[in-house]
Amino acid sequence: MAEEMIPDDVKKVIRDTFLKELKNDVAVEVYTKKGVNDQFNEAATGLIKAMAELSDKVKASFHTVGDEQSVKRNVARSPTVLIAPDKYRIRYIGAPLGEEGRSFLVALMMASTGKSILTAPSMEKIGGIREKRDVQVFVSPTCPYCPQQVLQAFAAAVVKPDVISAEAVEIYENQDLAENLGSLAVPQTFINGTFTGAGLQPEEWFVESLLTIKEPTVASTRISGEPVEKDLVIVGGGPAGLTAAIYAVRAGLNSIVIEKSNLGGQVAITPVVENYPGFMRIGGKSLVDLIAQQAAQYADLHIGEYVTEAAKDKHDGKIYLKTNHAIYITKGLVIATGVDNRVLEAPGANKFYGRGVSYCATCDGYFFKDGKKVIVVGGGNTAVTDALYLRNLGAQVTLVHWRDTLKAEARLQESLKQAGIPVLWNSEVREITGDKIVRAVRIEDKSSGTVNEMAVDGVFAAIGYIPSNDMAKQLGLELDGEGYIKVDLTTMRTSMPMVYAAGDVTGGLKQIAVAVGQGSMAAMSAFEDISSTYRKEKEGVTPLKAAKAG
Repeated sequence: MAEEMIPDDVKKVIRDTFLKELKNDVAVEVYTKKGVNDQFNEAATGLIKAMAELSDKVKASFHTVGDEQSVKRNVARSPTVLIAPDKYRIRYIGAPLGEEGRSFLVALMMASTGKSILTAPSMEKIGGIREKRDVQVFVSPTCPYCPQQVLQAFAAAVVKPDVISAEAVEIYENQDLAENLGSLAVPQTFINGTFTGAGLQPEEWFVESLLTIKEPTVASTRISGEPVEKDLVIVGGGPAGLTAAIYAVRAGLNSIVIEKSNLGGQVAITPVVENYPGFMRIGGKSLVDLIAQQAAQYADLHIGEYVTEAAKDKHDGKIYLKTNHAIYITKGLVIATGVDNRVLEAPGANKFYGRGVSYCATCDGYFFKDGKKVIVVGGGNTAVTDALYLRNLGAQVTLVHWRDTLKAEARLQESLKQAGIPVLWNSEVREITGDKIVRAVRIEDKSSGTVNEMAVDGVFAAIGYIPSNDMAKQLGLELDGEGYIKVDLTTMRTSMPMVYAAGDVTGGLKQIAVAVGQGSMAAMSAFEDISSTYRKEKEGVTPLKAAKAG
C-alpha cells in the first residue's frame, strides 16, 4: 500500500488537520517519464497514491509524459503534479516533497473548497487583473520559506483562475530551467518570465508584484480602524520574541507579537540544533514550530507586519508604533528584531546574489547536492555548520577563512576535520565571476599575497551579522560600537524606560537558549514596571504629574 510510505503519526495529523477539511472531490494528475528523475517520479507517485488512500475525495490518476493527456494539459516535464486541472492552473514541476508537503496539503484544501488563504483586500486587488499572469516559484524540499510563497501564488490562481496560473518548480529536478533564468536560490518568483522577488514576500509585496510584474521596492501601507492599545508590543518573532509573549501573557499583560517576515529568525534556517536543552538533535525549523505553536496559544502573532515609525510620548509615557497595518499605543515595548546577515563585499557578490551566492545553506544548498563545487566563507559556528550540511548533501565543499584559526566551537571543528573538508586559511574572496550564474571565485592567500582562481558553482557566506536596529535608532536608544542595543543583562531594560530588548539584537552570545532566557527576563521586567506604574496611577501619581513635578 502506498499509504505505508507515511508514518502512522503523520497520517493521523494529515487526516485530522487537512484532509477532513476537504469539501469537494479534487482531481490530482501525476505525469512521469521513465529515465527522467526516476527517484522523484517514484516519490511523487507514492505520495499521491498515499493521499488518495487517506481520503476518498482525492481522485488520483497517473499518466505518461508524451501521451494524449499530457499534450492536452501541456505537460512536458517529469514529474509534474496537477491539482484540479479542469478548474485551476496549479501545478508542481517536480515532486512536492519535504517542506513542500505542507503547501501541497493546503493547495488540496483550497482546490476542494474554492477558498483562498489570501486576505480580502488582496483578493479584491487580484480580482481586477484582466491580463494573464504565469507565476513560477522556484523551491527546494529543504527551504522553510518556500511553502508560504508557493501558497500565495496558488491562492492567487484560485482567486482568478481564468488569467492566473501558478507553478512550484523544484530547483534540483529542473536545473536547466533554473540555470536558464539564473535562479539558484529559493524561493525566487518569476511572473511572465520576469523576476519579481527573492525570498518570502509579505502578502502585500506579492500582490503588488502580481499587479505590476515588477519587483516591489516598498510594500503598500494599509492602516485600518482606530489605534490599538496594548500593555506590551513585542517586535520580532524569533525565540526571544516568542518566549517574551508566552511569559508576558501568562503574567497578565495584553500582548501582541509583530514579525515582518517569517517566525523563527536565524533558527528557522539552522539545519540541525544539537545544544538546546531537551533535544539531543532537532531541526531548527522544527524547534521554531514548537515554540511558535506554544506562543500562539497565548498571544496574537502578526506575520507580515512591520514597524515604520516608533516614538515615545514624553507626557503620557506611552509608546506609539505605526506599522504597515495599524497604529499601536502601548505601555511597554520589547525589541527582539534580531540580526541580518553581513554581506560579502567582494565584486560580484551582489550581482550573483541568488545566482550562486547565498546566505542560507538550508534554503539553497539542495541545488548543489550532487557533487557541485561550493565554498563556504567564514569561520564561526554558522559557517562550519553550513559546510557540514552542504557536505552531507553531497556537495564538494571548501571552507575559506580569513584567519589561521576558527571561532567555531570545538565539537564543530572536530566534525569538520572528520568530514575531511579542506580549509583555505588566511584567505579572502576578492571577486566572484560568472555569466548568468556563478562560475568561479578569485581568492587571495594573504600570507603570500597571491590570487588564485577557483572554479565553483556556489558561494555560501557566513561572515557574521549586523543588528536590525532601525527602530532602536528611531527611539534614540543607546547602542554599542557595533550597533547592538545596550541593555542591563539582569533585566533587559534599555536606556529608555518601558523599552526592553532581547535576543541577538543585544549582541553577545548568539544562542537559542540565551535568546529564550532574555525573552523571559524582558517580559517579566515589563510586567514589573507596568504593574508598578499602574499602582502609582491608581494612587494619583501619573507620568504627566511626575514630569511636571520634576
